[in-house]
Amino acid sequence: MLMMVFVLSQRDANAQSLQVSPELKELIELSVVKDYKVADKIIDRQIIETQRKAVRSAYIPKLELGGKYLYASTAIDSRFGEISGFESISKLQDFMANPAFPAMFPNLAGLSNEIIQLQQFLGQQGMQLPSLTKELNGTLNGNYYGVDASANMLLFSGGQVPNVSKALSQKIIAQEALTDKCTSDVISEVISTYDQLALLNQSKQVLDESSVRLNAEKKYASSALKNGFATLYDSLKIAVAEASLQAKQSEYESKKTLLNQKLAQLTGKPSGSFEMLTPDLQPLIYNKTSSDIANRPELRALSAGVEARKFMLKSEKSHYLPKVQALATARYDNIFNATADFSAPMSMGMEISNITMGPTLMVGVGFKWEIFNMSGGSSKVRQANLELKKAENAREEAREQLLLNQTKVSTSYQAALMQVAYKEKQRQAAFMALDLARKSYNQGMINITERLAAETEMQNAELEYLQAVFAQRQSAIECYKATGDLVLSKIR
Repeated sequence: MLMMVFVLSQRDANAQSLQVSPELKELIELSVVKDYKVADKIIDRQIIETQRKAVRSAYIPKLELGGKYLYASTAIDSRFGEISGFESISKLQDFMANPAFPAMFPNLAGLSNEIIQLQQFLGQQGMQLPSLTKELNGTLNGNYYGVDASANMLLFSGGQVPNVSKALSQKIIAQEALTDKCTSDVISEVISTYDQLALLNQSKQVLDESSVRLNAEKKYASSALKNGFATLYDSLKIAVAEASLQAKQSEYESKKTLLNQKLAQLTGKPSGSFEMLTPDLQPLIYNKTSSDIANRPELRALSAGVEARKFMLKSEKSHYLPKVQALATARYDNIFNATADFSAPMSMGMEISNITMGPTLMVGVGFKWEIFNMSGGSSKVRQANLELKKAENAREEAREQLLLNQTKVSTSYQAALMQVAYKEKQRQAAFMALDLARKSYNQGMINITERLAAETEMQNAELEYLQAVFAQRQSAIECYKATGDLVLSKIR
């Protein structure tokens, strides 16, 4: 009968969703929102999204503005080599010294004589006309300030920026899958805790029913003792059974307190709010739609990781392509309140009030091309290849493990179904045996020991049935996890 109910329920149930009570669904949603591991995975995803945006921002123009003021003092000491370009001047001097020069250029001859006389006069006074040397000696002191602005924009990254961006997009997908994994674990833990609470509540009901029956037997034994139909030993046996029930009830109460506290930790609600919960423990049907594990979050995360490694490999392989960027600069320079003193190539000094340079504008395109880089590019490509192979190995190993796990949980689920059916029949038999023992004891056909043994057997059969249902529900949850279907979107 029970198996027929399973078949009918399985045929009519939604093949894509897990049916739970509204009360349990609320607890699941609260727990997922509160769980710290889920929150951490969401933060990890946001971090990678921020990194991806930072990579894409490489194409956004960058503007820089700078300026500086300084006081400079420097000594100049240089020596020149041969100076060309003044050969004609020395030849002119030789020509003017030629005796034929006055006859050919009478007007200039007087000037030449005047220059010679000037040199002689200056020589007598200890002075001479300036002469150039091959040295440059002196000092320069002054103030400087400048302002510069620049803008540059990446035009072509050699394929590195788009490939790194795609790799980070795959990492975001992996983080989303890992978030689903944490969510699945939270859902499983909440359902398990809720089912344990249901198991305790229904176990308490079984014990309460046994207590009622024992109280009736206690009154019957007391009356029989007065009439000589029972002994003190019979009353003592009932008292021992009653004490055993009270001990079990106390144990279940302490477990319930602990479970209420755990639900409070999972959901963030106060533990006192769970005191009135009366969950019902019923078999949970797993609606097997396919044996595909591709939706398993661990496998999705590893597959996204493999794709990310592929894009990183493409990025490293493109390192040899040129990087091109547009640039523009504008600068303004000013030297003021400066002095310059030279002892060579001629003795002179000057004061500089202001020298302005700019604004100077430059606009153009630049590129950088790594023609050969064995220590950088090639080694990074080899490393990226090895990391890709490692990621592929991890994915295949996980696939094999998940397939094995799916087979394990599927067979465990079928065994749990059969165990529930077996415990149901055992419970029915124990109930019939208890009813027969009660009637036989009232008619004096059996003693109190046999009567209490039937009661104990009934208790055990009821509790074992509830344990079997609990185990069956956990097996069903594991089946949903095995195919990646234990997610919020599929909780109904």
